[in-house]
Amino acid sequence: MSLSSRWVWPIVFAIGVSTLNAQKKVTFILPIVNNVTPGSVVNMPLEVVNFDSIVGVQFVLQWDPEVINYLSVLNFNLPGLTVDNFNTNEVDKGVLRFSWNTANVKVGVSLPDSSSIFLVKFSAKGQNGQGTPVVFTEIPPTAFEVTKAGATNASPLGIEDCVLYHGYVAIGFAVNTKEEPTPCGGISLSVSPNPFSDRATATFELSSAEEVQLVLTDAAGCTLKAWHYSLPAGWHGIEIAATQLPKRGFYFLSLRTKTQASIQSLVRL
Repeated sequence: MSLSSRWVWPIVFAIGVSTLNAQKKVTFILPIVNNVTPGSVVNMPLEVVNFDSIVGVQFVLQWDPEVINYLSVLNFNLPGLTVDNFNTNEVDKGVLRFSWNTANVKVGVSLPDSSSIFLVKFSAKGQNGQGTPVVFTEIPPTAFEVTKAGATNASPLGIEDCVLYHGYVAIGFAVNTKEEPTPCGGISLSVSPNPFSDRATATFELSSAEEVQLVLTDAAGCTLKAWHYSLPAGWHGIEIAATQLPKRGFYFLSLRTKTQASIQSLVRL
């Protein structure tokens, strides 16, 4: 298939990839749950990396309510976090709103990498062959915000300032990621905005000149497009048109050099 894309020269720093060290960005990770049996319970813990000196977090989780059904939230691992921090009025539409802050605004809260801050429990109401992303997003009036201690006079981190690994529930089949997402290792690869409805820009930084391969696959691991480039050191980006993807849903973009590799999920709304 033909995929519309173009290189972005130079990278526009306003998208956020240059303002923070990508290896130190606050990272939120939802799992990919494969081969789910129809009618069974699906547990999705939300893990964090680089969760340091955080005083507040808010965002929206969104999914297809025809595929999975919200049951509950539990296993709270933030000070003062309870069910009252979740707005469940729209879960029948596939929307769960979350907002938390701590009274300890001077130092905030820090957690070990890969800690789970809470767990969302779903039931699989769809049939074999159906699947849905579970994505981090923002829906007014809930903006995606992460506030760090000492940042009272600065804007909170937005959705473009964090690393997000969206989740996926696959009923009766397996999503082939080819590699496990590893935000703490390998070359940094970021997609913004993500999820997206029009266009998304994938960005990465090379420490030296490299031969680069980028591969876009669908949720089943089938290759949709591959790019091969010889690139100099520095920031690079490629723009992907959502209208050229086969359908709404979950995709993976992998990046390889001779010595490093990275993979990032992306969601077309």
